[in-house]
Formats: sequence, structure tokens, C-alpha cells
Amino acid sequence: MEDSPDPLSMIGLHSKIHKTRGVFGLKKAYRFGVLALALSLLLVGCLGRGSDTKEYDVSGVVADCLGIGVAGVKLLVKGADIEEFVAGPTGEDGKWTALGLKGTVEITPQKDGWFFKPDSQIVTKKSDAVNFSGARGCDLLIVIEGEGKVTQELVMAAMGAESYPRMTQVQLTAEPDFDWFFYGWEGDIPEGVEKENPIIITMDEPKEVTAIFREKTRVNGYIDLEHSFPVAVEQTLGGASAVASARNMKTEGPLSENVTPTPDYRENEIIVTFDSSLTRSEQEAQLRLAGWRILDTIEVLNAHLVTRTSGGGVEAASTMNGVLSAEMNFDIYLAEFKVPNDRYYGSHQWWHYEQIRLPQAWAVTTGDRSVRVAVVDTGISTEHPDLIANVNLDLGASFVIGQDAKDIEDEHGHGSHVSGTIGAVTNNELGMAGIMWDVEIIPVKVFGPSGRASNWEVVNGMLYAAGLLDDQEDKPSIGRPADIVNMSLGGPGSEFQQDAVERAIANDVILIAATGNDERNLISFPAQYDEVIAVGATGYNWDDEPELAYYSNTGMEIDVVAPGGGVIQGNPLGYVWSTGDEGSYYGAAGTSMATPHVSGVVGLMLANGIPKSEVREILHRTSMELQGRRGFNDTFGYGLVNAYWAVNAVEDMRIIQGLRDGSEITAVAETTVPVKGEQFRMELVQGEYQLIAWVDVNGNGVLDTSDYYTETPILEFGYGEGWSWTGSASEVGDMTNEPIPMPDEDEGIQVL
Repeated sequence: MEDSPDPLSMIGLHSKIHKTRGVFGLKKAYRFGVLALALSLLLVGCLGRGSDTKEYDVSGVVADCLGIGVAGVKLLVKGADIEEFVAGPTGEDGKWTALGLKGTVEITPQKDGWFFKPDSQIVTKKSDAVNFSGARGCDLLIVIEGEGKVTQELVMAAMGAESYPRMTQVQLTAEPDFDWFFYGWEGDIPEGVEKENPIIITMDEPKEVTAIFREKTRVNGYIDLEHSFPVAVEQTLGGASAVASARNMKTEGPLSENVTPTPDYRENEIIVTFDSSLTRSEQEAQLRLAGWRILDTIEVLNAHLVTRTSGGGVEAASTMNGVLSAEMNFDIYLAEFKVPNDRYYGSHQWWHYEQIRLPQAWAVTTGDRSVRVAVVDTGISTEHPDLIANVNLDLGASFVIGQDAKDIEDEHGHGSHVSGTIGAVTNNELGMAGIMWDVEIIPVKVFGPSGRASNWEVVNGMLYAAGLLDDQEDKPSIGRPADIVNMSLGGPGSEFQQDAVERAIANDVILIAATGNDERNLISFPAQYDEVIAVGATGYNWDDEPELAYYSNTGMEIDVVAPGGGVIQGNPLGYVWSTGDEGSYYGAAGTSMATPHVSGVVGLMLANGIPKSEVREILHRTSMELQGRRGFNDTFGYGLVNAYWAVNAVEDMRIIQGLRDGSEITAVAETTVPVKGEQFRMELVQGEYQLIAWVDVNGNGVLDTSDYYTETPILEFGYGEGWSWTGSASEVGDMTNEPIPMPDEDEGIQVL
């Protein structure tokens, strides 16, 4: 501390300053001198009191977070007016006292391995409540084995300190480097969290924790499917299914000439569509005023079928006020071929049902009477013993121009054949089997005996089936719309037809149609519309994979294929067999025959609870790829319809590292690929395991008949190894006979 100035010298200095002012400043100088003397005396008094500052004492307690005193704590005392010293240590009660303090001092508690809050306190006067909280510090040592790091995050601390006081909770997160993975924890960790990440530890004592990282072991592979043809493995083991002999047998195959792709138009028949702002009466008035005779009307489309005996045509009709379109009424054909009768039948209906895995699907569902399928075709054989129980004759309707609306009798046979494939009465020891054993079929007649219909008639039938004519007084009413509309027919397209398709789809109806039999890469309408499920045809092809039937149209709009018949003259395997007109049974070939296979499968899907909105995607996903064509193509679409997979809505193929014990599979690592197979990459666990590819078709978690499966032998997988696996999953047979398809010992698997 510096010495204080002499107050007298300060007075003398002021005297000297004031003396320089001369005789006129003496009085003022005197006054300043007196003031200076007073200030000096005051300063001396203050300094005297500073040097005589009183001593004071402080005391307090050091306790832990539970309020228990901490013994052995020393308190460092520092201040400007005192010499630094250490008070304490505290006793068992944690109390301490510091005596003889002066001025401002800082008190800091100290004890090895302990942390205190606050770190220190400033005191200036006597106090008996200078208290500190203490917590025992615990060291945390992190050891890294392998390549990675561990981040530490404070979860809960008793004192909120930056370090880890006793009872602090710390979250440890293991972060592996690239191409490494976290394997587990060892050391001072809670029981049962060895494989968890992150973990939380409580710092109740010093701890050492090891984070173990291992170099990744991987397998890169490709798995696809192998299908059994002509039938599933399960049927191969038990022999082909037998079908009862049929009466009145005939076959229908190829004509000597194909249906020409050029549309044929109905003479002097035009379809005129008006703007909806005009009422029906206003539309009809314009047509009559212009000289047109109205043959029929579809109110929901604001459309009229018109004719007149002379003059006028499409161009004249299109010029009328409010007309949106005018087009010729063209012919639409049934999608089948015909040949002379052939009484040979045998017991071969099985081929086209087992080709699409129906026996397996029937084990899941055989249909439901609540599913309504409308068949827009040539009508129905109204007294056929193998049809009548599944047909709603009361709701059947005819839209053939000039025919009674209730005359639905099939004078051709095509509609009865199609209906029988969808839902002939089954398991009745009579005739043929249908895909749906329980179903409500609505016959909608649009073709007469010649097998030809017009665009107008077909659109009427489609709209009726969709429940869109119910509000028109001069049209029949179906009440509840059909769930599915089967259209084994095709021809040109038009705006009028497309409008009807879009409205039917909007009314929650599934439309299914044939691609056509023109042997060309152009799909017929209505199958070509995006909203319609388009079906091509396959043949039998003996024991090999089915091939596209030679007559079947192809194109980018195709969805799936189904059995349509390959036309093998004199052999029933060339045809699809079903019910016919006048109580008969016969074999026929064409995309007409393929289409009801898909309609029937879709009916089974609905009966098994699959939503309509998911039907199309499931058909695509579960179909069987043919002839090495991977993915979508314009020949087979997404593949051959698979009834068993479709009713189960199979989603994916499981790629598993694990072990199989009989039908039970235990997985230690797993990924999935699309159900038809694909390239994959999976990280593996070290140890002795198999690699497994498995389509659990019925989703029961157990390997059983008709699942698709392949596996490797048990292999030793070491750290950091790369493996390659290529294989094919194939059908599991009878689990009591030849259950597991086994590849060669080292087929497709190798360590790189």
C-alpha cells in the first residue's frame, strides 16, 4: 500500500499557488487555505480508520446432494488485507470456520476427487451461512476397439457441473467409421445393454467402458425364381388333377381368316354426344329437327344412337348446336377363334387352372356370393345345370338393338363359356369347374348369334354393369354395381367409349378386357385404355414354360397374361374348357378365354378381403415372369397371373442369414427384395450360419408347401469378409416327401 501524502505539505502548496496572485488575492487565498486544511484533516481521519479495520469471522457447512456433511474439505482463503491461508478441514458434520478476516476475501473449497457448487464465494463481513454443495467426482475411461468413436452426452447431473460428479447420468453413443459396424459394449455397463446403442450409465464410481467395432462382413447377391410347369410342384408329386367327362363336347379354334384390324361400321348409325348444359328433351329436339331418328339414348353420357335414311352423316351431325362429338357406330368382336366340333375331351381341364396355381388358391378361398361379376358378352345359357346356381337371371339384361331387354339367352355359346370359367358351379361332380365356386354372375347381353356387337351396345352394357343407367327411366337398373366387369371383346376405341370407361372406373368398378387376337403389336379397345386391366393369352406348351399364344395381341398397355389355349388340333390341351350354350361343354381358344381367368382370380382376391384399389398392383407384383423376360415387357406384361400369390397379396422375398431347423427358420440378419427377386446387398453377422431366400407365400412364418425357397450350406462368416451369392428360389413340395429344393453344395456362393 502507498504512503499517504502529508496534509501540511498540501496546505503549503496551495499557499504557494495563491501567493502568486499578488496583494489583490490575499483574502481569497486565505479562504482556500482554510478549506484545504479541513479536507486534509478529513482524509487523515479516513485513512486512520482504514488501517484500523475490524476483523471478522465466517463459517458454514459443506454437504453433498443429500444434505450429508462432507468431511476433509479444506477452504482456501484469499484477500487483499490478509495473508492467504487454508481453513479447515471440515469435520464429519461438514462444518468449517475461518477467523480473523479483513476486507474482501474469496473462499474456495478443495478436496481431491470432489466438485463443489459454487466453485468459490466472495465475503466482506461476518457470516455464519457461507455454505457449499459437494459431489464426488468419478473418472470415465472410454476404450475403443476397432475403428469408430464414442460421443458422450450429459443426461442428468446432480449438480449440473460440466464434469461428471457422482450420480451423473451419461449417454454413450457408438459411431462406427465407414465400412465398420458397432458390435457391442464391454466393461462397467448396466446388465443387458451389451448390444444396445446408445446406452446410459450412472457415474456412481469410476468406470471404464469399451466400445467394440468390427469390420463389416457383407454378401452381394442376386436371387430369382424358378417356376414349375405345366403345374406346381405340389401337383406334380400328386399327379395331374382329373376332371369328370363332359357331354356334348366340341372345340372352337382358329378360323381360316383373322378378324380384320380395320373397323367395320354399322350402316347409317351414328353416335352423337351433346354438351351436358342441354337437357335430354333439348338434345332430342335438335336431332329430330335436323332429320335424325333416335334409336337409343344414354343419359349419363348425353349420347344418342341415331340414323336417317338419306343424306347427312358424321360431319352433318357434328355441326349441330351443343354437339361435342359425332362418330360412326363400329363393330366390336368376341376375342376367340373357332374350328369344327371335336368330341374328344378326356380329363384335361386341369392344365389351364393349375398353370395359374388355382388349387393352391382354393385352399385359401373359393369365392363369396357377395362378389358380383358382370359378363358383358353373348348372354347366358339360362338352364345350364353347371351355371344356373351362380347366375342372377333377374338382373340379367340385353342391350342388343331390336331385342327384348330381358332376353339374355345365349344363342352363341361364348358368354356361357366365359361365365363358366369365372364361376361354373364347382365341386358338384358335374361337368366343369369354375375359378370362383361362390359368386354372383350378372349376364349382360350385347352380342347376338353372329358374335358381333356395336360400340353403342357394348357401352350400354358396360354402363349398366357399373350402375350408371339406374337413374334413366327407360333403361334397366342393376341396383348395386358389379365389382368386376369382364369384357372378352375388342375393337377400335372412341371418345364415347373412353368416357364410359372413365365413368365406370370412377364408380369403383374393375374393368378387365381382352387384348385381341390379331397377331399384332397393338392392343384392342377397351383393353388399351389405361384404366382397364388388359389380358393376353398363353398356350399349354407341354412341360416347358408357357409361351404367348400365337394369336394374342401385344403392346405396352398389357397388364398380365392367362391361359387362352394354344390350339393343338385334335388335342384337348390346345383349348380352354368350359360351359357352353344349350347345356353343352366345349373347348375354345383366344384372349376371350384368358380374360375370365383374370376376372375369376380378381374375384377370389376380393373374396379374401383385398381392397379394389390394390388389385391391379398386386396382380402385377405377384405374376410369374416367363421366357426369361424380367420385369415389365410388351409381350407378357408383368407375367402369367398367379392366383395363389394374388389371393395372399404376397409382397416380398426375404433374404436371411440364419439357420433352418425343419420348417422353422431363425434369422440373425435380414433384408427383403421384390417378390420376384432382385440384386441385393446385406451386412452379415459373424459366425456359422446359412444364407436363405424365402417367399413365405401365406405369411405364416413357417416354411411349408408351395412356398418358394433356397438355402446355402452352413458357412463360417468371419469379420471383414465379402461374399457373393447367386441362386434361384423354387417351389417347396410336399413337406412330408420332398420338402426343400437343395442346390449343389457350393453352387453360387463364394467368399471374395
